[in-house]
Amino acid sequence: MKELILLSTQIHVLSVLITIIVTTFIFVTFSTGNDYVKLTKKYERYSLIYFFFLSVIVFTGIVLFTVTGFVWSVKIAIMIATVLYMIYTSIKLHVVFKSSRIYDKDSQVDFKKYTRKKYFIDVALLIMIGFLSYAIHF
Repeated sequence: MKELILLSTQIHVLSVLITIIVTTFIFVTFSTGNDYVKLTKKYERYSLIYFFFLSVIVFTGIVLFTVTGFVWSVKIAIMIATVLYMIYTSIKLHVVFKSSRIYDKDSQVDFKKYTRKKYFIDVALLIMIGFLSYAIHF
């Protein structure tokens, strides 16, 4: 049983690390890009990749939670709250994306600003929660 818990933990940590790398790549892409049309096409592609890895985190977290016997702790509640926040901000980003227009410069600026902010906060949250959960045991 300990091997199963260890393997599940390792797979979950690996999926979080890959998601941090992917989210950092998306953040850098949107921070350096200026052309709105290219950024919207990249957003359409990268959002699928982002949601795939977010779902991998959720799936491996559920597997790990099941393997540990559904034992609740503060760090599990924080992880769930973080994933729900990331999903909420992703939905809000999609609404901002759909309301932005090629001919409206203000909506383009709002889309770029919210995209950078969202992915920066996601990277910071993933690193912080990963550090709190696996480096500090509470």
